[in-house]
Amino acid sequence: MNVYKKLLSDTLLIALSTFGSKLLVFLLTPFYTAVLSTEEYGIMDNVVQLSNLLIPIASVGIANAVIRFGLDGVTDKKAVYTFGIVITALGSALLLAFYPLLDLIPYTNGYTLLVCFYVIASNFHAACAQFSRSCGNVRRYAEGGILCTATAIGLNILFLAVFHWGVAGYVLSSILADVICSFFYIFMDKQWNAFSFASIAGKERLVTNRDMLRYAIPLIPTTICSWIINMSDRFIITGMLGESANGIYSVANKMPTMLIVVSNIFTYAWQITAFANQPKEERERLFSNVARVYQAITFVGAACLIVTAKISQSLLAGPDYYAGWQYVPLLSLATAFCCLSNFLTSVYMVDKRSVATFVTILIGAVLNLTGNILLIPVMGPMGAALSTAVSYFVMFLARAFHSRSSVAISWDLPRFILSAVLVTSLTAVMILEIPGWLWIAIGLTAVILVLNLKNLVIALLSLLRKKRIHE
Repeated sequence: MNVYKKLLSDTLLIALSTFGSKLLVFLLTPFYTAVLSTEEYGIMDNVVQLSNLLIPIASVGIANAVIRFGLDGVTDKKAVYTFGIVITALGSALLLAFYPLLDLIPYTNGYTLLVCFYVIASNFHAACAQFSRSCGNVRRYAEGGILCTATAIGLNILFLAVFHWGVAGYVLSSILADVICSFFYIFMDKQWNAFSFASIAGKERLVTNRDMLRYAIPLIPTTICSWIINMSDRFIITGMLGESANGIYSVANKMPTMLIVVSNIFTYAWQITAFANQPKEERERLFSNVARVYQAITFVGAACLIVTAKISQSLLAGPDYYAGWQYVPLLSLATAFCCLSNFLTSVYMVDKRSVATFVTILIGAVLNLTGNILLIPVMGPMGAALSTAVSYFVMFLARAFHSRSSVAISWDLPRFILSAVLVTSLTAVMILEIPGWLWIAIGLTAVILVLNLKNLVIALLSLLRKKRIHE
């Protein structure tokens, strides 16, 4: 199958589960904001984000190694799966052992035990799902995603609207959904056949185990740095401005997050294609062609989110949350560079350069944390949004230059620079609401769309004609 057709096929399958699932959760935001106060929403967000911080630490990031080594045609898949499950189990035991220390964290508000089970369930779900995907079962991976979301939403409605369990009900629904989905992958793929202690024993297998850990461990601080960029502002806003302000800011981030969802759909499918053994010249041509389409989708998507900030916020949440629209434009700009930066991680993953991923994201994390501390007291949540945008922009630049040592991607530079300038200008127009801002914003969005239309049309026509994208 043509590599571009396969990429499209995998993307559509993953989109069916991921985008459809995320879209359903996204559309339920009005429900969540109706049954939870701004304070409760802020607490719930802190609990979930703290769990997200602990997930890679408790699992040693082993799910990343499961997908990477599982896609490597050389490594024994039984050894990959068994080692992944064993490490996940050991990490879960250690997490529970540290429960008393975790209970001292003030932001959990008495939900520490739920945080632990949330982390454990998520890690087992990730290990099982990534192994299924590494075996080429993209359809099964998509089905699992749909099942997980449907279960979580159903339990959310039951626990929040019927039982009125509040924050605890929201977290518990996610835990049960992860558990059910883990069993789905185990039974549908008969993963017990891939579990064997013998597969990870012996000198040769110890080398595989070591290589998996060597790849996964640097991704722990990488994930922590990603968490700092994405979520540290939530805790700093909570500490300085209160949980209500964090609730409003969190809801404002919902729309920009949809762009990341679309990006991740493509990235998950793209990883399978990117890891295929290819000559360097062919690989660079593939990366360059995909990058040009990717940048077009990213900038057009960001522009649409920015220009519709007021409308989306009024439709998305209750009146108490509407003030958060002013953060949407800057967060959308930040998200655009986040997506572009995430695309470049696939370059490092091809060569298993997880340390390079960590170093580049560390730069962004330091900038973001420093910016949050300095700007939030002066600018409020807007300072957090500005800090996030700057950190992602710098991180993208660092990866764009450094990754060329592995794969020299040929970006459509003039169109890229002009698009970036126009999207940044659109952001400023929306936030400042200068005279005639609405028509100026619509005009800028139209220019951005026209500017990037060529790459989108070329990609679409190429796929429809079943031909490769050429220079």
